Amino acid sequence: MWLHQQDSMTAKYCSPENLDHMTKVTLEVKGEIQLQNLSKKLEAAGITHKLWIEQPEDIPTCLATKPYPKSEVSAHFKNLKLCK
Repeated sequence: MWLHQQDSMTAKYCSPENLDHMTKVTLEVKGEIQLQNLSKKLEAAGITHKLWIEQPEDIPTCLATKPYPKSEVSAHFKNLKLCK
């Protein structure tokens, strides 16, 4: 979120009146290749996100989008299961 702190959706998401309504979802991918492919798919669709790369190993470990309404991004994540 820090990368997009000036974005209006991020500001609204982080506003004091929204603190009790923040939604976070953790989804599972099958591995590094699927994670990288998802990042490319999101990039092509214009979905702002950060692909986290573990250092010093240089391995992608997770992906985070900036705050979006569910209706704008859910189609990109529909084939992923909730992480347990």
